[in-house]
Amino acid sequence: MYSFHTHAQSTSDATIIDSRHYSNVFGEIRNYRIFLPPGYFDNSQKKYPVIYFLHGWSQRYFGDGGEAYASFDKGSQNNGDNIANFVSAHEVIVVKSDGYNRGPDEKYYVRPYNVGPVETFRQFPLYFPELIDYIDNHYRTIANREHRAISGLSMGGFMTFWIGGKYPHLFSAAGNFCGSTEFMVGPKNFPVEYRHIDMYNNYAGMNVRLNYGDKDFVRGHHQDMNRIWSQVIDNYQYKIYNAEHSTCGLGEMFGFFLKTFENSPPRPLKWDHIDVYPEFSVWGYQVSSNRNAPGLTILENVDKKGFRCSVREFLPDGEIMSFVNLSITTPSFYKKNESYIINDFDVDRLKISQKTIRSDNSGKLKISMNGSIHEIGINKKADKPNICIAAVEITNMSWATTMKDVIISITLLNKGLSVGKNIRAKLSATRNNANIIKSETGFGNIAVNELAVSRNSLSFQVKADSIEIEKLKLTIQDDDKNEWDEFFEIRVKKDLSEIKDFEIADGRTFTVAKSGTDSETILLGNGNGDGIANPGESIVILVKDQDKYWRTKLFFSDKYLNPFGVNIRMSDDWSPFDHCGVSAKYSVPLLSSDCPQNHSIEFFAEYWLPDYPLHIIKQGVIKIKVTGRDATPPQISSVDIPGENIIHVKVYDGSKIQSVKDRFVLKEDPAKSFEVELKDDGLAEDRVEGDRVFSKKIPEQKFGFYRVVVEAIDSFGNKTIEEAPGEFLLH
Repeated sequence: MYSFHTHAQSTSDATIIDSRHYSNVFGEIRNYRIFLPPGYFDNSQKKYPVIYFLHGWSQRYFGDGGEAYASFDKGSQNNGDNIANFVSAHEVIVVKSDGYNRGPDEKYYVRPYNVGPVETFRQFPLYFPELIDYIDNHYRTIANREHRAISGLSMGGFMTFWIGGKYPHLFSAAGNFCGSTEFMVGPKNFPVEYRHIDMYNNYAGMNVRLNYGDKDFVRGHHQDMNRIWSQVIDNYQYKIYNAEHSTCGLGEMFGFFLKTFENSPPRPLKWDHIDVYPEFSVWGYQVSSNRNAPGLTILENVDKKGFRCSVREFLPDGEIMSFVNLSITTPSFYKKNESYIINDFDVDRLKISQKTIRSDNSGKLKISMNGSIHEIGINKKADKPNICIAAVEITNMSWATTMKDVIISITLLNKGLSVGKNIRAKLSATRNNANIIKSETGFGNIAVNELAVSRNSLSFQVKADSIEIEKLKLTIQDDDKNEWDEFFEIRVKKDLSEIKDFEIADGRTFTVAKSGTDSETILLGNGNGDGIANPGESIVILVKDQDKYWRTKLFFSDKYLNPFGVNIRMSDDWSPFDHCGVSAKYSVPLLSSDCPQNHSIEFFAEYWLPDYPLHIIKQGVIKIKVTGRDATPPQISSVDIPGENIIHVKVYDGSKIQSVKDRFVLKEDPAKSFEVELKDDGLAEDRVEGDRVFSKKIPEQKFGFYRVVVEAIDSFGNKTIEEAPGEFLLH
């Protein structure tokens, strides 16, 4: 790396330097502005904590970019509550990075950070550790997480929570000014919806704060997030100011950081992490995968004794991507060159395996698995039991409802190497919103790699309608005085009346609301289009309100919905309405082919109505009846040839798939074609049995581009023939 100091200026005793350095991550020169405190050049031995600041839309590292909301660097800007004035009065360094997302030969562009949409290959979160390393090596910083914080405004506020949550091992605090709560982010070829409202588990070991104004156009989405985060993050705070979209309370936010530096949260003994990238590092763990599709890798309850791991298409309950292969390399926690016994329980498929692996010369373990839900236990011979929660089930209602007794059954797993003797557990609340009604239960003895269901049900009641999620604690004990603390969350819904005015889109064309105040005519669902729910159909529930049809997000627990782990969620982008990057979600549940005649299904439905700049969340219960038989052909979800001439075709259907065949047609000579039959048996090139991803290694062909036509037949003989979009290279 190398740097260039372009100019320096002294403002109220703070020294402001605009400079740049070469980035190996981006392969280009990157700019930054640094604010140095008074006395920085007087004592060459003194070191300082650092606050990183990320600017917003239309801004650059050098200042406001012509937008008044963004003036907060120096002098009288932001009514004097600005960076230079704070640095002048405190012993701290502030670094402003540059989120510019264009090259020098491209037209000037005001949208920073390459999010919402992802337009280039620049990945700013991947660049940030390089920037930190550069600053630590060229300025006198206290180069540890305990004395480092990150903050930002607007789009920079969004990036603050993303980068801070991605690197909790680099920061002790994160502070967001008026940031959006959602954008499309990640790899250019497979971006994913990143929603802060779902990412609350990423901030263990950090202090987190949100400042926003009571007239900020993003405030409705801040309110949505606060209803969740305030219930599940112990170290989260927010403050609402008499302000618009701005760095409101900048001095208070930076003061929050300085207090954190005085007494930083310690590294958590047990932690969770969610990441959009196929490969990443966190807390010394290295995670690698072959994922080349939108999704998120989820680590839970990570400590030296094991962890839970999965890959999902979206949060919180997106489809499991079991076809992804993962490897997780631990830090050097373990004895060098010794054997460890790995218990691996696949929660989704109820499969148990045990294998022995050796630590390497530095005491690291490398553990491999697929993208299903895996509970991993790391053991030495004759280790103690290791008890964890495998599943929580609500037994007396379709979803947890406020002001009612919620009865739950808990399944425990022993992933240790000794029998858990006379296991018992006690349920408690982590907030004062819930009353625990039945708190204690027993499980008996739990052998190694065995499950046990609670002998008695547990129950609780949420006392307020305003609560949307409840975090509970289960304390587990055995006769040998071992104790385990497990935490889990349950989404909670209000007790609402039934919605009667709705339509079922099952392959029907409707004119529906779009982007808040617009509309579109679109084909929704998949079926015979008669407006009646039939087995095998995919449906969208449309609620009529304000003389428009609104697509709904649905919550349910019926066993005849989404068979084989299918879960389809779509997005209606509201950016044209409120300019926040957020989308309203709607569900496309799949009806199982074996759904009984006249079976009644109950949904909790949610949709948004516009009230600029806010959105009104409407909710209610919808009931439908399922009749008829499965006459709906399979749906082709994706076709992919990632390399090595292996094709993967993902198929959805309400029943098991009987066969999948692909016909390849040479583009330059359509008369030349060949056909292959794909399998989903977990053998040869097929990665996982029964994951609805059918695979086949294609016989060696002449180099060329091919069209691919897919034929899929379900167990009822319903057939679909569909040409995959695009062209595919074979060699």
